Amino acid sequence: MLALGLALLLTSTALPPRDAHAAPSVLEAHVALETGAAECLPVDARGEPYPICFDPGDGLVLGTGGRLRDGEGAPSLRAGVHIRTGRTSRSKGTPWFNSHRLLGLEAWGGEQRGLTFTVYDGTLRRHLEEGFILVPTARPLRIPFPFDVTLAPRVGHLERRVWEGPGWTLETVRAGLLLDPVRSETGRVWLGVGPVASHTLRRSPDGAEHTVSPFTTLMLDTGVESEDGLWALRASGLAGWSLGFENGTFFRARAEAGLERVLLAVEDQPVVLQLSGAYTHRDAGLSRRSEWTAGAGLAVRAFSARW
Repeated sequence: MLALGLALLLTSTALPPRDAHAAPSVLEAHVALETGAAECLPVDARGEPYPICFDPGDGLVLGTGGRLRDGEGAPSLRAGVHIRTGRTSRSKGTPWFNSHRLLGLEAWGGEQRGLTFTVYDGTLRRHLEEGFILVPTARPLRIPFPFDVTLAPRVGHLERRVWEGPGWTLETVRAGLLLDPVRSETGRVWLGVGPVASHTLRRSPDGAEHTVSPFTTLMLDTGVESEDGLWALRASGLAGWSLGFENGTFFRARAEAGLERVLLAVEDQPVVLQLSGAYTHRDAGLSRRSEWTAGAGLAVRAFSARW
């Protein structure tokens, strides 16, 4: 019922019309936007602008580094396509803040070599300036709703661990319905918490194992970025109960955090230092083991400069 209510709110809640007094604030927002653009595009001695601000949610990412799992290190490669829309709701005339991560690949070597590949992973947050729930009684009742609402879908997350033998793990689909009490008017700060549903298939020589989580798992997704995009911190996690068709109900949890810092830019393409850490409880690999990982590396995030 909670999931259905959030979905209806996301699709049907309307913003109240602005009155004449709102015009100055819109004008101020446009002025602030133009000022920010000027600060991000200084001019060199030849009079040509160059970017010094970048968007951590945009670009073609290609990186390399090292990965540590349970004390064993290995080289790693990362790649993916990041697309972000709706950075500022007032200036763009839309209350949506969307982040799309496509074709994400991470591969690592060593004795425990393997890879993960994700077709699509995204968040779609609707910013409600004056959110409310409408109760259609004889006298319609409006109840304040002080949250933004976020859809968090993920499709096609494949994990292959060569060292575990033949087999793979595929999360076919995951969908979260999150509430954001921060309600930021930009896409640089967010804090979403809510239930998530998912289906996972584990395929091994012993057969196939199906696992579902019918909104019995709680998900957290949060992050903060500097205005110039030189710093970005993101953390996410989930914890709850999953139902295995073959092995019954079990508790699982995941948590991960990542830090990015732009070190320099080559031909307007930023080179980023990436640090990450993660812990998985009874949800890693074919055997649903518990483990921790840490990583560090450099990546080029092409086409993410703010022009």
